[in-house]
Amino acid sequence: MARGRVLRFGTGEVVTVLRSGADTGGALFEFETVLPPGRGPPAHLHLYERETFTVVQGRLVVRLGRDRFELGPGEHAEVPPTVAHTFDNCTGEPVRFVTRSTPAGVLEELLRAADGHRWWPLLDIAEINHGSRASLFLACVPLWPQRAVLNGLAALARLRSGRRL
Repeated sequence: MARGRVLRFGTGEVVTVLRSGADTGGALFEFETVLPPGRGPPAHLHLYERETFTVVQGRLVVRLGRDRFELGPGEHAEVPPTVAHTFDNCTGEPVRFVTRSTPAGVLEELLRAADGHRWWPLLDIAEINHGSRASLFLACVPLWPQRAVLNGLAALARLRSGRRL
């Protein structure tokens, strides 16, 4: 597989890029995740992207708004833009699933920035996900303070790298 196609996170998740935004002219970002037991992101939302999760192996719990679904192999859940959601592996075995994000958006860049890190590198994340490109937000905090923090951190990131504000 080409360099940069397999992303590894310090928390144990492994993401394999199946089709990048560059591969699809920005139409979609498709990747497979191997999620260890007890793992999953905090509840979040995407302003512009639609996500579809399809389980390949194991069981995945997906929460869409207040609804909770447990998916097995071959089953999928679709998440429209702006819907708060999360997923987790509540079993003792890894779960493998494919995510399709349409259009490609900033998610791919965010995952690539986190590659090899135990925690999300906040300045790098803010530099990607700020201003009019901002699309990924935590579900439990209003958008306006998150935007303000992301924009401020992005300015710090530019200062750190010596680029002009």
